[in-house]
Amino acid sequence: MRSTRLALLAPAAVAVLVMSACTDGDDTSSAAPATPAAPAATSVPPKSAAPARVGLDAATRTACAAAEKDITSALKEVAAAEKIGPPAGHSAVSAQYSAGAAVLYTHAFTGSDEVNGAVKGVATAMSDLADTWAKAPKKAPSKAELTAARDKLKAACAAG
Repeated sequence: MRSTRLALLAPAAVAVLVMSACTDGDDTSSAAPATPAAPAATSVPPKSAAPARVGLDAATRTACAAAEKDITSALKEVAAAEKIGPPAGHSAVSAQYSAGAAVLYTHAFTGSDEVNGAVKGVATAMSDLADTWAKAPKKAPSKAELTAARDKLKAACAAG
């Protein structure tokens, strides 16, 4: 089962490597340091003011919608696999959770660290459930961690 999970997560790892080499063209780290045009005191907000929350960019909102759609789809597939019953059903449910986790990692490359972390949290919860199901439990494991992670993702996506 570990080799199946690894095979499903390998495309996500490749995506991570590819995306880590990408830049958006705004990289100024190689440019010569610029002298500030205005005194620092005028560009720094007062400490008493809370930082303004910036809304999510369009790409992040799109990733949030796609992640939610993929989570819903994965959970439908899991429900169908649970109907198979033991012992074959355990492997089917595990495979569906693993596949759902692998797909979610493709949405973890947005402009929002909060959304990225929340997507990874849902994927991790799905992977943990896949591992539990692979061990053929006597009763269905709790989905509380998955529900909490999904709620966190919804909250992160609602921030925009």
